[in-house]
Amino acid sequence: METAITPPRSTAERIAYWLSVALIPPTVAAVVFALLVLRYEHGGPFHQMVVWIVAVACAGGLQMAYVLYLRKMEEVTAYDVPERLKRTKPYLISAVFSLGGLMFLIMLNASVFVWGLMWCFLINTLILNAINLRWKISAHMMGLAGPLVFLFPLFGWSLLWTLPLVLLLAWSRVTLHAHTIAQVVAGTVAGIGLTLLQVWVILNVLLPLMQ
Repeated sequence: METAITPPRSTAERIAYWLSVALIPPTVAAVVFALLVLRYEHGGPFHQMVVWIVAVACAGGLQMAYVLYLRKMEEVTAYDVPERLKRTKPYLISAVFSLGGLMFLIMLNASVFVWGLMWCFLINTLILNAINLRWKISAHMMGLAGPLVFLFPLFGWSLLWTLPLVLLLAWSRVTLHAHTIAQVVAGTVAGIGLTLLQVWVILNVLLPLMQ
């Protein structure tokens, strides 16, 4: 499904459009990183601000700026790059930014919760790109469901209250004909499953190597 998102006409399409805009992965990343920084970074307000800015810039901000540049140059038709085959370059550029952010956060002695999420963005983006070469899985759903895993230590099972938000985003992507139901389900499952896998790698491989 390669159709670009056109200006919505019906009320449902308008609601779906703004939901998709509000819940783009960079926005989700900014909120999740803010919660993680406030809870786990204890180096003072300046340290917290620097860590948050680096995390947000490298996990979505710079990537979004690059996509907006591509849109301005008319290389893509919309901010979410609806053309599957044109997503490869943005995904790879995104992975490079995430790698830089990961290295910077480690240099800043950021919490494992913060740099760990950046690690997830890096690895999961590379996997997302590999999948996208054959099938247009939903990056929106991966970008929402994945980071929520890192909030479980903070909120526990009360995190289930975010389920309606996940369902609303899935509805919006299908309503806008940006994805099929299978693609949004796959994006959600992949976001959660791959992030849990990366958490295991962090705890059992990366942390022991860093000690």
